[in-house]
Amino acid sequence: MSVSRPLRRGRACMACRFLKIKCDGVKPVCGPCTKTPKDDDCEYQDGPSRSRTKVLEDTVARLEARLQELEHPEDNTPPVTLYDPYAGPPPPPPQLSLPPPTQPHFRSLPNSPFAQVPRLLTSGSSSSTESSQIRTPFSPASATRSVPPYGTSSASGTSPLGLFESRLPSSRESPELTSPASTASSVDYEALDYPLLQKFLDHASEFGFFLDTERLVALHHHTPALLYAMYLLGAHLSSDPRNEQLFKFKALYHAATALGSPPQSLAFLFSHTLQAQVLLAYYFFRTGALLSARAHAATAFALALGGGLHQIRSARPGPPPGIAIDAETGHALIPLPPAHDAIEEGERINAFWAIYSLQKNLSMALEPAAGAASIFETTGPGGLQIDTPWPLEMDEYKRGLLGPGIRGDGTVLNYLQIPPGHAQPTDSLATQTAKACILLHRTAYIRSQWPRTPDVSQRDVQFLSGAWTAADGLIRDLRAQLPPVLVPAPHDRVDVDVRTRTRKLLLTHSMLNAATIKLHGMFMASDSRSRECCLGAASDMLRFGGMQELQALGCLNPIIGTLWTTAFYVFVSELRRINAISGWRTAEGEKEAQDAHDAVQDGLRALGTFAGQSLLMRYELLQAKEAAADIVQNLPNLNQ
Repeated sequence: MSVSRPLRRGRACMACRFLKIKCDGVKPVCGPCTKTPKDDDCEYQDGPSRSRTKVLEDTVARLEARLQELEHPEDNTPPVTLYDPYAGPPPPPPQLSLPPPTQPHFRSLPNSPFAQVPRLLTSGSSSSTESSQIRTPFSPASATRSVPPYGTSSASGTSPLGLFESRLPSSRESPELTSPASTASSVDYEALDYPLLQKFLDHASEFGFFLDTERLVALHHHTPALLYAMYLLGAHLSSDPRNEQLFKFKALYHAATALGSPPQSLAFLFSHTLQAQVLLAYYFFRTGALLSARAHAATAFALALGGGLHQIRSARPGPPPGIAIDAETGHALIPLPPAHDAIEEGERINAFWAIYSLQKNLSMALEPAAGAASIFETTGPGGLQIDTPWPLEMDEYKRGLLGPGIRGDGTVLNYLQIPPGHAQPTDSLATQTAKACILLHRTAYIRSQWPRTPDVSQRDVQFLSGAWTAADGLIRDLRAQLPPVLVPAPHDRVDVDVRTRTRKLLLTHSMLNAATIKLHGMFMASDSRSRECCLGAASDMLRFGGMQELQALGCLNPIIGTLWTTAFYVFVSELRRINAISGWRTAEGEKEAQDAHDAVQDGLRALGTFAGQSLLMRYELLQAKEAAADIVQNLPNLNQ
């Protein structure tokens, strides 16, 4: 009779060990578990994978360690101190006047509620003890964190910030965030910030920047919301997704809490917070977060109206709007303090027109024709009364061109009522751009209201006909004032001011051409003159499509994609017209079709050149390609 050898210690299954019975060690199911099935499965600890029991034991150990950490925080990593946004103004971020990166010691700014966002570093003295207690900025708050910190995504993808995207890049997406090399020196923004700011400032005009750059750089203190918004766009233009995500959270947090400071400090915060909201709106406009873009643009517009920026130098001055209630008296309203000098007044004037144009352009790109023109319409009943003078370039304010006697009274309304051919002085480029934006949306409004049925009163027909004629004359008069667009060659060394002026001229010409298309497009099929006007305006917009030099301008205003798409569809309509009458079968018709086809290709190249910059432009490019493929395949004689 053979006697089975006893198992070595630890080789029995978990069920037999728990019941303290003899186990034969047979796998996958031992003899006792086969004869008498147990509640638990027959599992072994020495298997290739962890058993369910081992998993539960590890979970219990991890939870006990977390509980010990919470009960005795003094024995662990120093906790993150939350910053109270209502206790006073937020601490300033690093200054624009950046010291050399050779400073030996640094101190960190107080943390925001976003525990995983790295703390920026500013120069300052620090003891060795303090330095040893500063955690690595990119390291997580705790090695055993079981709940994501405020401001990060949950597993479902929702965010406590709601409307605004608030997902931080994880270590899996960006391994460098938690790598050992991510020490304090690797996030020394003393060496990083200036290139980011310079990248932004080179293209600031495309994002509604209205502040005086020289004065901004010379300041010793800067509003965190504005500075982080500039960092954000600088990182975005530099294709730096890690810093782009980090600065986005900083900018959103400080923009949301900036105006919670005492009313006495709002004079300094007002313009900078306004500018931060505009920059954030343009950022989300470019990146395709359209709802966020609308939200920040609406916030900026509400701040502008609340500060009375639409009534600057009004010929009918009234009591200034209050921005807060005096806490001492309880009934006196505190107004926005008057501008200290011509530069600050110019910043406020330009701020209003930048926000006004932003709202118009957003509605133009995202709304149907009828809705786009009616938002903040200034000519209808109960419309917004704008008395603020036309904007100027910042150097024109410095030269005193906004004289003390200049007053405004119905600025937009009076401009739209100027009779055609009326002699007007040559305007500043900033004024011309604002007028082009107004005319573009005025023509969209006329087109949306134009009668399409015969049961329209004669009075309405006369009103719209007069508005159509006035808008057409204003477009021609403004175009006659504009200098031509001269795009520098890629090898030409031009300064930032030349590129900035060229981009402004390109935008202004494009808006005027789009306004012409909006106005004459209604009669393009039936009137030869309107057809020529539309084709001429579309050709003028898309003539840069085949130019490699266009890339030397850098990034463009996001509305450019919408304007170029308007011109693109003019030639798509022309190809459809030629195809409908079989005009391509004749020599003359074939030439017209080939010209229209070449213009379509120029439009696709123009959109493709900048599609990588803007998600909205990329979307419009895909729509344009589908339309082009649908019509070109019916014109077999075209040269492909």
